[in-house]
Amino acid sequence: MKNRLIKLLLLPLLATGCAGGQKSYVLNESTFFLVMTNIQYYPEEYVNKDIAYDCFTYNVKDVNNKDYLCGVRKCTAGFGCRCGKDTVIGFILNYDGEIPEPKNQYEDTNDKAWVHLVGKLASETKTKIEINSYDAEGNVLEQTEIVEFLSFNVSSLETITDYSNLAYFVSK
Repeated sequence: MKNRLIKLLLLPLLATGCAGGQKSYVLNESTFFLVMTNIQYYPEEYVNKDIAYDCFTYNVKDVNNKDYLCGVRKCTAGFGCRCGKDTVIGFILNYDGEIPEPKNQYEDTNDKAWVHLVGKLASETKTKIEINSYDAEGNVLEQTEIVEFLSFNVSSLETITDYSNLAYFVSK
């Protein structure tokens, strides 16, 4: 099963010409979910390689009110999701410049603060963030959960004003 999963995850890399030791990865609309999932499972393969992708800014607040500004897309239940509901997939952003604040973060809409990012994974170590759990009505539950994000060193950031061709929600 694990070999089959690895093959399924590597297919998008082959299709986009990213396999074979190249040092640059450009995630697009058709490859975003599977390549990003592959990065999450095998980060050591992507450290110090150029990665470019389009995403929206998203704030993750831990149980101690510490904020983590991330670049993500919403995705189907899958990587990182233990509750069976939709989740986000992306990176914690490290950038010396200004990053647009999240817009309409909790709404299922494409009207977000979209950016084009170029950079590299900071390391293969994931940051574990303890967050509150919520019920279907948005009430905070007693239990918490842990989400994990890789950190991304942004070398270039461009604001995207026409995001009509970008999918807020990505899936396989």
